Amino acid sequence: MKTSRRKFLGTMTGAAIIAGCANPKSSNESTSKTINDKHTDKIMDAIVVGAGLSGLMAAMTLEEAGLEVLTLEGRNRLGGRVYTLMDVPGKPEAAGEYIGANYARMRNTVKKLGLKLYNPEVNGIDRPWMYNIQGQNIDAKSWESHALNPLQGDDRAMLPHRFLSRISNIDNPLKDKGLDYWLSPEMQKYDIPHDQYLRSKGVSEEAIRLMNVVIHSGGMTNTSAINELRRYHVMDFNSKLSFEDGKSWKMVEGGNSLLPKAMAESLQHEPVLNKTVISFKEENGIVEIQCADNTRYKARQVVCSIPISVLRNVTFFPQIKGITKDAIDQIDYGLSIQAHYLIKSPFWEEDGLDGNMWTDGPIERFGVRTKKKESDQDAGVVFINGPESLKFRLMTDDQVFDYVEKELYKLRPSMEDKLERIMIQSCERDIHGAGDWVYWQPGQVTKFGNHMRKPHGNIHFCGEHTAIMERGMEGAFESGERAAMDIILNS
Repeated sequence: MKTSRRKFLGTMTGAAIIAGCANPKSSNESTSKTINDKHTDKIMDAIVVGAGLSGLMAAMTLEEAGLEVLTLEGRNRLGGRVYTLMDVPGKPEAAGEYIGANYARMRNTVKKLGLKLYNPEVNGIDRPWMYNIQGQNIDAKSWESHALNPLQGDDRAMLPHRFLSRISNIDNPLKDKGLDYWLSPEMQKYDIPHDQYLRSKGVSEEAIRLMNVVIHSGGMTNTSAINELRRYHVMDFNSKLSFEDGKSWKMVEGGNSLLPKAMAESLQHEPVLNKTVISFKEENGIVEIQCADNTRYKARQVVCSIPISVLRNVTFFPQIKGITKDAIDQIDYGLSIQAHYLIKSPFWEEDGLDGNMWTDGPIERFGVRTKKKESDQDAGVVFINGPESLKFRLMTDDQVFDYVEKELYKLRPSMEDKLERIMIQSCERDIHGAGDWVYWQPGQVTKFGNHMRKPHGNIHFCGEHTAIMERGMEGAFESGERAAMDIILNS
């Protein structure tokens, strides 16, 4: 280690510790940009497993402290769940999409690496929808007075796609609390199924059923109320922050994938791709990492950003036991699948309905992508999440398209022959991803919430599932910084 802990901390401002690191490079300018991809007996100061946002943040922070760091990535690309679909019109984001006003570390890193943010024209949730509920097409203007509207009084003006976020956040016990309060003993009474929590608040069964359409987890019964209460608590925190343009949600110009690319390029050693880690073995203070291609790497300290459900397939010597092993075996990630299409002609002009469709049926949502410029071709995406997406595990991509199109054409005959297949995207189908983001099942916050950051010997865990204050992409940044600081402060 080239820099002492005291010297490192002395060079960092308080804001840098909270919102990212001050300098993009290690002081070790003479180190080669690449490292031998073959078996090597060299012992690195640290190895980071995973080149998503959390792993890359950890690697940057460790290099700031003067450590020599190597990053291994199982995929053939950088970014993890941050993945811009560059070949799809409009360059949509496959997963990590909007950068909130509260994403301090992420915004700081964007600025530090010379990238730019912009305000997207339409946030996905804010697009106008045509609703198909119980087989009936309903436009937004008709919803408030419609017989299928299950709400009462002034609440009837609330549109179905807003039910989950708005109703879940009414009388939120986290209101005006710190962002870490969800882990407090006082919140454990809410570690119950979210539908059970909503019933206790007088929410009707039909409203709960419609809320289940968009819950991004294992469904209302299999999701802890704390998971949802925390989600909207963090979103409220974001909405209260003001920026110079008055808009909180942003994206990276050119695609969010440019951020992990720039983070990787700032490192002394280029991340090594196609390195699926299958085992960790620690002996005499040195961790040996074995990859699927049988290459092996050694380090004094390791940061592991592998999603927790994927860790079930990784071997540890010595074995992980106790609460941490239970968490690895039991915690899951939300599921979703996307079917992307070119739109050959505007079918909505034929039937007079809005192009975007929100349904309580098996295809859930179809959204027309916002054009970046007028010359762009129209494109759309079917987005299905939660329990409804489980059946697609058993299908090939062509079978997914066939199924989706059959359901779409039943609902909107005008769409037939208007769609051209582009691609199927699913983080859950990716063996390195296993889902979109972590969700807490009933009882899991109480059991595991305060045990997710415990190291296993010299192996330190990060990833959004270990974050305390933030969620999503900023949660990944928070966790990577925390894991790196654990190493720095204890070296």
